[in-house]
Amino acid sequence: MSQWKKILYPLLMLLIALILDGVFVAQLKGLFDTNIGMIIPHLTLLVLLILTFYLSFRHIIILSLLMGFVYDSYYTGYLGIYMAIFTVIVYVLLQFRNFFQPNLIIYLLLSIIVVTTLEFFVFGVYRAINITSMSTQEFLLERLGATLLFNGLATLIIGYPIDKITQSIVQKDEISFKK
Repeated sequence: MSQWKKILYPLLMLLIALILDGVFVAQLKGLFDTNIGMIIPHLTLLVLLILTFYLSFRHIIILSLLMGFVYDSYYTGYLGIYMAIFTVIVYVLLQFRNFFQPNLIIYLLLSIIVVTTLEFFVFGVYRAINITSMSTQEFLLERLGATLLFNGLATLIIGYPIDKITQSIVQKDEISFKK
């Protein structure tokens, strides 16, 4: 497959996920503040998680830096928070991707781990610079549980299609698990 498609299609998938993150929050705001807590979609992170299994080391690190920068610019206004955590999460996943066979169950389990890591990191940074006054108990009760549930369900719904699209973009014999 053409080299430009291997670069353009993953970037396009990530941009769509980034936009959907915002659309879900903006359009369904009343639905995302539920009885079980506040839901924060992380579709961009879920797509990065799946792409990590198929793209080269350099390509996915660059994409994670770029998407983190765009995410910070578009949603938070504080540059560097999501850029750092997206890159760290992708780097750690790259170190362990040879131990996992990419499938929906692995994506679900890893999504729970990476969303939890992301949420705790962002919460910790926001607490450190006094952006939030939410206590850790409030964070756990009102934000983390509902966010994990939503993103777990989102992984089950979009995981398989994203995996198949990525496999069609990057043929199995072209997948590079080396740096």
